[in-house]
Amino acid sequence: MERIQTEAAARFAIEDIMLRYAEGIDTGNIEIVGAIFGKGALVMPDGSSMRGAKAVFEHFSNLIIFYDPDGNVVPYASGQCTPRTRHVTSNIIYEFNDAVNEADIRSYITCYQTIDGKNEIIFGGRYLDNFAEDQEGWHLVSRSILGDNLTDMIHHLNN
Repeated sequence: MERIQTEAAARFAIEDIMLRYAEGIDTGNIEIVGAIFGKGALVMPDGSSMRGAKAVFEHFSNLIIFYDPDGNVVPYASGQCTPRTRHVTSNIIYEFNDAVNEADIRSYITCYQTIDGKNEIIFGGRYLDNFAEDQEGWHLVSRSILGDNLTDMIHHLNN
């Protein structure tokens, strides 16, 4: 029974981090997204990675296209613009080590974007995450983003 309770508490903590990542992007608060990688790395499709809050913040604040409330493309400014997206994380599968202080997580990501009144799915894929617990609590160790169903992301990402 104790392991079940430990895993349940871990799942809540991990889900909170995962969902704050999605919310941070969707609400245009890339500082939160960067902070999630304070002890972690974002693994790129080519296998390279960037580590730490500053590197991930700079990557996403330059990669993502942001819009003001009127729909105009603007430079990133925290709380004043959004990418007009909704990142939906689902099908979360947890695999904990014996001590329940490390976890490999697989989940699905579906990203919607609303441009000119059209709400369209622009990305479908998977997150492969590694989490660990230390004296400060659970944190993201690494995240790989795998795109399985890519569509036109011309309004979401800079080339």
